[in-house]
Amino acid sequence: MEDLTLMLRSAIPVDDVDILMLSPGNGIAVIWLNLSERPDVKTLLDRHAEEGGYAICTWFYGNLGKHNMLVGLRVEMREPTRSVFHLAFKVKDHQEPLSLIAQAGKLWCVPGPPPAHLVGTMEMTVHDFVQKVVNYSGQGMMIELQPHLIAELQQHLDEWKRIK
Repeated sequence: MEDLTLMLRSAIPVDDVDILMLSPGNGIAVIWLNLSERPDVKTLLDRHAEEGGYAICTWFYGNLGKHNMLVGLRVEMREPTRSVFHLAFKVKDHQEPLSLIAQAGKLWCVPGPPPAHLVGTMEMTVHDFVQKVVNYSGQGMMIELQPHLIAELQQHLDEWKRIK
Protein backbone atom coordinates (compact mmCIF):
# COMPACT_ATOMS: atom_id res chain seq x y z
CA MET A 1 0.00 0.00 0.00
CA GLU A 2 2.90 2.36 0.72
CA ASP A 3 4.31 1.74 -2.76
CA LEU A 4 0.93 2.54 -4.33
CA THR A 5 0.65 5.79 -2.37
CA LEU A 6 4.16 6.79 -3.36
CA MET A 7 3.58 5.97 -7.04
CA LEU A 8 0.32 7.94 -7.09
CA ARG A 9 1.93 10.93 -5.37
CA SER A 10 4.84 10.93 -7.79
CA ALA A 11 2.70 10.39 -10.91
CA ILE A 12 3.12 13.03 -13.57
CA PRO A 13 -0.13 14.97 -13.94
CA VAL A 14 -1.96 14.23 -17.18
CA ASP A 15 -3.25 17.40 -18.89
CA ASP A 16 -5.38 15.53 -21.39
CA VAL A 17 -5.67 12.26 -23.31
CA ASP A 18 -6.56 12.09 -26.99
CA ILE A 19 -7.19 9.19 -29.29
CA LEU A 20 -5.49 8.88 -32.65
CA MET A 21 -7.30 6.22 -34.68
CA LEU A 22 -5.14 4.48 -37.27
CA SER A 23 -7.80 2.00 -38.39
CA PRO A 24 -10.86 0.43 -36.77
CA GLY A 25 -9.76 -1.13 -33.48
CA ASN A 26 -6.22 0.18 -33.85
CA GLY A 27 -5.02 3.47 -32.51
CA ILE A 28 -2.75 5.34 -30.17
CA ALA A 29 -3.61 7.05 -26.90
CA VAL A 30 -1.92 10.46 -26.94
CA ILE A 31 -1.05 11.35 -23.35
CA TRP A 32 -0.44 15.08 -22.84
CA LEU A 33 1.78 15.36 -19.75
CA ASN A 34 2.05 18.36 -17.45
CA LEU A 35 5.82 18.57 -17.08
CA SER A 36 5.92 21.95 -15.35
CA GLU A 37 7.20 20.27 -12.18
CA ARG A 38 9.27 17.64 -14.03
CA PRO A 39 11.72 19.26 -16.48
CA ASP A 40 13.81 16.10 -16.12
CA VAL A 41 11.10 14.10 -17.89
CA LYS A 42 10.91 16.71 -20.69
CA THR A 43 14.66 16.26 -21.19
CA LEU A 44 14.20 12.48 -21.11
CA LEU A 45 11.47 12.62 -23.77
CA ASP A 46 13.62 14.85 -25.99
CA ARG A 47 16.61 12.58 -25.57
CA HIS A 48 14.52 9.48 -26.24
CA ALA A 49 13.26 11.05 -29.49
CA GLU A 50 16.83 11.77 -30.62
CA GLU A 51 18.56 8.57 -29.50
CA GLY A 52 15.81 5.96 -29.25
CA GLY A 53 15.75 3.60 -26.33
CA TYR A 54 13.54 1.27 -24.43
CA ALA A 55 11.58 1.04 -21.21
CA ILE A 56 10.17 -1.66 -18.98
CA CYS A 57 6.54 -0.96 -18.11
CA THR A 58 4.33 -2.37 -15.37
CA TRP A 59 0.76 -1.58 -14.34
CA PHE A 60 -0.32 -0.67 -10.84
CA TYR A 61 -3.86 -0.22 -9.57
CA GLY A 62 -5.75 1.58 -6.85
CA ASN A 63 -9.29 0.71 -5.72
CA LEU A 64 -9.21 -2.30 -8.02
CA GLY A 65 -12.63 -3.19 -9.43
CA LYS A 66 -14.37 -0.25 -7.74
CA HIS A 67 -16.09 2.73 -9.35
CA ASN A 68 -13.18 4.99 -8.40
CA MET A 69 -10.52 2.63 -9.76
CA LEU A 70 -7.15 4.08 -10.74
CA VAL A 71 -4.82 2.61 -13.33
CA GLY A 72 -1.17 3.54 -13.22
CA LEU A 73 1.74 2.83 -15.48
CA ARG A 74 5.27 2.63 -14.14
CA VAL A 75 7.74 3.43 -16.92
CA GLU A 76 11.31 2.44 -16.16
CA MET A 77 13.55 3.83 -18.88
CA ARG A 78 16.66 1.78 -19.53
CA GLU A 79 17.99 3.54 -22.65
CA PRO A 80 19.09 6.19 -23.52
CA THR A 81 19.31 6.83 -19.80
CA ARG A 82 17.96 5.23 -16.66
CA SER A 83 14.94 6.93 -15.17
CA VAL A 84 11.53 6.06 -13.74
CA PHE A 85 8.26 7.92 -13.94
CA HIS A 86 4.64 7.09 -13.25
CA LEU A 87 1.37 7.94 -14.98
CA ALA A 88 -2.01 7.53 -13.31
CA PHE A 89 -5.51 7.62 -14.75
CA LYS A 90 -8.95 7.67 -13.17
CA VAL A 91 -10.77 4.97 -15.11
CA LYS A 92 -14.10 6.79 -15.01
CA ASP A 93 -12.48 9.86 -16.65
CA HIS A 94 -10.32 8.00 -19.19
CA GLN A 95 -12.31 4.87 -19.99
CA GLU A 96 -12.19 5.27 -23.79
CA PRO A 97 -8.41 5.83 -24.12
CA LEU A 98 -7.68 3.08 -21.59
CA SER A 99 -9.88 0.72 -23.60
CA LEU A 100 -7.92 1.64 -26.71
CA ILE A 101 -4.65 0.95 -24.87
CA ALA A 102 -6.12 -2.41 -23.81
CA GLN A 103 -6.76 -3.18 -27.52
CA ALA A 104 -3.77 -1.73 -29.34
CA GLY A 105 -1.22 -1.32 -26.54
CA LYS A 106 0.15 2.00 -27.79
CA LEU A 107 0.72 5.25 -25.89
CA TRP A 108 2.39 8.39 -27.14
CA CYS A 109 3.57 10.59 -24.27
CA VAL A 110 4.09 14.24 -25.22
CA PRO A 111 4.55 17.44 -23.21
CA GLY A 112 1.25 19.24 -22.70
CA PRO A 113 -1.07 20.93 -22.54
CA PRO A 114 -2.53 20.21 -25.94
CA PRO A 115 -2.66 23.21 -28.25
CA ALA A 116 -6.05 24.89 -28.59
CA HIS A 117 -6.22 24.07 -32.30
CA LEU A 118 -6.18 20.34 -31.46
CA VAL A 119 -8.72 20.38 -28.64
CA GLY A 120 -12.08 18.77 -29.36
CA THR A 121 -13.18 16.12 -31.79
CA MET A 122 -12.02 16.67 -35.33
CA GLU A 123 -11.15 14.65 -38.34
CA MET A 124 -7.75 14.93 -39.98
CA THR A 125 -5.24 12.60 -41.48
CA VAL A 126 -2.89 10.73 -39.17
CA HIS A 127 0.05 12.48 -40.84
CA ASP A 128 -1.44 15.95 -40.24
CA PHE A 129 -2.24 15.19 -36.60
CA VAL A 130 1.22 13.77 -35.90
CA GLN A 131 2.86 16.73 -37.63
CA LYS A 132 0.83 19.23 -35.57
CA VAL A 133 1.70 17.45 -32.32
CA VAL A 134 5.40 17.18 -33.17
CA ASN A 135 5.57 20.84 -34.25
CA TYR A 136 3.95 21.91 -30.97
CA SER A 137 5.37 19.45 -28.41
CA GLY A 138 8.27 17.61 -29.99
CA GLN A 139 8.58 13.91 -30.72
CA GLY A 140 7.71 12.73 -27.23
CA MET A 141 7.98 9.03 -26.52
CA MET A 142 6.04 6.17 -28.07
CA ILE A 143 5.41 3.20 -25.79
CA GLU A 144 4.26 -0.13 -27.19
CA LEU A 145 3.15 -2.50 -24.46
CA GLN A 146 3.90 -6.19 -24.44
CA PRO A 147 0.93 -8.53 -25.01
CA HIS A 148 0.75 -9.66 -21.37
CA LEU A 149 0.41 -6.01 -20.24
CA ILE A 150 -2.35 -5.40 -22.77
CA ALA A 151 -4.22 -8.50 -21.59
CA GLU A 152 -3.80 -7.54 -17.93
CA LEU A 153 -5.27 -4.07 -18.51
CA GLN A 154 -8.15 -5.52 -20.54
CA GLN A 155 -8.98 -7.98 -17.76
CA HIS A 156 -9.11 -5.24 -15.12
CA LEU A 157 -11.14 -2.88 -17.33
CA ASP A 158 -13.63 -5.67 -18.08
CA GLU A 159 -14.03 -6.27 -14.36
CA TRP A 160 -14.46 -2.54 -13.72
CA LYS A 161 -17.17 -2.31 -16.42
CA ARG A 162 -18.96 -5.34 -14.96
CA ILE A 163 -19.02 -3.85 -11.45
CA LYS A 164 -19.71 -0.29 -12.56
